[in-house]
Amino acid sequence: MKYVHDEGVIQEERSVVADGIVPVRWPVSYAFLGSRHFLSKGTILDVTASGFRVTGTMPVEVGMRLRLWGGPPAKPEPFDIRATVVWVKGHEFGLDLHSLGVDDQQWLSGFLAEAHSQLLLPQAA
Repeated sequence: MKYVHDEGVIQEERSVVADGIVPVRWPVSYAFLGSRHFLSKGTILDVTASGFRVTGTMPVEVGMRLRLWGGPPAKPEPFDIRATVVWVKGHEFGLDLHSLGVDDQQWLSGFLAEAHSQLLLPQAA
């Protein structure tokens, strides 16, 4: 089973991981508005219904609350998300989504459902 979900479109390339994790390559900008304000760019690497794995150019720390803009180029409007950093490993970090608009949540749910339905289809030899 080899798929990657670029631009919100399912394409054959990489493995889809179990446990609801879908690998993607979506551009994103992220900002921290706390004591050390910054704006940076990154890439969303994996998505689930409750969080993202991101790689970025600016280091973050566990507990930081970030605002993110961007997402799949095929999505009509970019995501506007608020999330908390839950783990960090080098330039990669995990985010727990805590503010996602209704339209964004519906789009993400539909995208994940489509990605997971692809796992259930028989694979051609």
